[in-house]
Order: sequence, then C-alpha cells, then structure tokens
Amino acid sequence: MSKLSLAVEISGLRLRNPVMLSAGILGLSAPLLRRVYESGAGAVVTKSIGSRPRPGHPNPTVVAVDCGLLNSMGLPN
Repeated sequence: MSKLSLAVEISGLRLRNPVMLSAGILGLSAPLLRRVYESGAGAVVTKSIGSRPRPGHPNPTVVAVDCGLLNSMGLPN
C-alpha cells in the first residue's frame, strides 16, 4: 500500500504538509518550536524579532469589547 503524501509547495518553499503553527504561545522558545515541528507541523512561524528589544504595550494587552476581544500587544520581541 502506498503512503499518502500531503506535501505542498508555497512560493517555492516545499513543506511536508500544509499545517503551520502561527506565532503564538507555542512559539515562545526554540525548544517549543522544535517540539511542534517534530510533532508533525509542516512549518512554524516565530514571534517578532529585531536588532533591539521591544517591550510592547503594558498590560492589559487583551480586553473584552461588545463584539469580541481586542488584542494590542505592541509587537514585543
């Protein structure tokens, strides 16, 4: 029996599957990103990086509003 391939190519980047982890709570450190990739993700996306530290906005960075949630992190890195 042949093995099903989910491999895709996106803008010249070949991935083993189309499942990607977006930058978020599982992207806080290299070990977490590696764990997600080794668990089967086709790609992982890091948080913002830069040449100088950016602290972002002070808490609260997420507040409830009538129509949902407002998230304003301020692009910390």
